[in-house]
Amino acid sequence: MSSAELGAGQQRLDDYLRRVTEIQQRAEETQAQLKALRATVSSPDRSVTATTAPGGRLERLSLAPSAMRMSPEQLAALITETVGRGQAAVAQQMEATMQPLIGGTPAMDFLRDQVTAAQQPEETEEPQQAPRRRPDDDEPFGTIYR
Repeated sequence: MSSAELGAGQQRLDDYLRRVTEIQQRAEETQAQLKALRATVSSPDRSVTATTAPGGRLERLSLAPSAMRMSPEQLAALITETVGRGQAAVAQQMEATMQPLIGGTPAMDFLRDQVTAAQQPEETEEPQQAPRRRPDDDEPFGTIYR
C-alpha cells in the first residue's frame, strides 16, 4: 500500500470518527432537551391547571377555588381532559425535539405513530352504578350497599 493510499484511508477514518462524535454530541444534547420538556395547560375556565413531563407523568396539578363548586364527576372529567391535553402537548414537543436527530427515519415514523395514538381519546367503560346507602344506616361512615 502506498503512503497516498494510507493517507486517504486515514482521512476517511478521521472523517468517520468526527461524524460519530458529532452524532453522539447531538444525541446527548437531545436527551438533555427531552428531560427538560414540560407542558402546562389550563382548562378553558382556568379552574384546573396541569403540568406534565415526558412520558405523560403528571408533575403538578392546581385547582382554583372555582373548581370546588363543581360536582366530583365534573371535576374528575375536567382534570382528566386537562391532563390529557398536557400529555398531548409534551408528546408534540418530544416529536419536534427528535426531528433533527431522527427525522425521515422509521424511528421518527414510530414516534409520530405513538404521539398520534396518545392523542386519541380512549374508549371508556360503562359507568358503574353509584353505591347506595340504606336510609337507616347510623354509622358515621355508613355501610355501602349495591
